[in-house]
Amino acid sequence: MTVSTDTPDQIKKGHKKHNLQAQMLSDRDLAVTDRFGLRNQGFHSGPPGEVKALPVPTSILADGDGKVLWMDQSDNYQRRSDPDYVLGALRAHLG
Repeated sequence: MTVSTDTPDQIKKGHKKHNLQAQMLSDRDLAVTDRFGLRNQGFHSGPPGEVKALPVPTSILADGDGKVLWMDQSDNYQRRSDPDYVLGALRAHLG
């Protein structure tokens, strides 16, 4: 599951355009982002007139009780975790 500051309509269009399989949730008010302390406070904190800030790109693996087993954060808001790196973490914790 992913969380994004995109609107539900933007998410729907992106799913179709990029043939995405992940479930995506809209967090326009940054409530989920703030709950996890992931609001980007850097220079690129958000487009003027739209979202106040962007989340720090973060991948989190949690168990059924919500315990965080693994987390990876990017220093650059335009970069995401490498898929092979995430798969390695999944195998290590769920394998």
